[in-house]
Amino acid sequence: VEEIRSTEADEFARATLPAHFGAGFVAGSIHGVGSTFMEATGGGESLFRPLRMNVIHHSCAHALLFGSYEGLKRASLEQVTDDGTQYYGEGYLLSFGLAGGMAGQIQHVTSHYMEQWLGITNAPNTTNTTTVRGASAILEKFVATAPALRPTLFAFIPSAIGFVAFEYGKKFTT
Repeated sequence: VEEIRSTEADEFARATLPAHFGAGFVAGSIHGVGSTFMEATGGGESLFRPLRMNVIHHSCAHALLFGSYEGLKRASLEQVTDDGTQYYGEGYLLSFGLAGGMAGQIQHVTSHYMEQWLGITNAPNTTNTTTVRGASAILEKFVATAPALRPTLFAFIPSAIGFVAFEYGKKFTT
């Protein structure tokens, strides 16, 4: 059972990890709805399938982004050794940045696989171009290509910056 520290500086830090995953799920669902309507071409097609796929895709990716960030942040903050008065000191900055960057990479990889599994990308699921039948065809549907290393590495920087801004921005609102 997770211990909730009531002495934390803000409500976000006092929330449980499942609450952070849930918040990410809700945020991703809203993102999925918004992106569906932003991408709609108006060609008279039904929006139900793209809406459902976008909501599933974004809700899973955002749930992992929010939840993994908070979990990684809490784990890394346990390693910060100060007297607790320098919440925005360099050890905290490093923890926020590392946790944010790694969470961004987790989201990137999750998003990559979700797009393939849900069939919302034009990328092939496998490098095998032969037609397969039966159980092999079902298995091939779930075998996805790995994300490219460069974009996965580059996902670190904007996410780290975003979460550092989030943590320091909270200081101005609490």
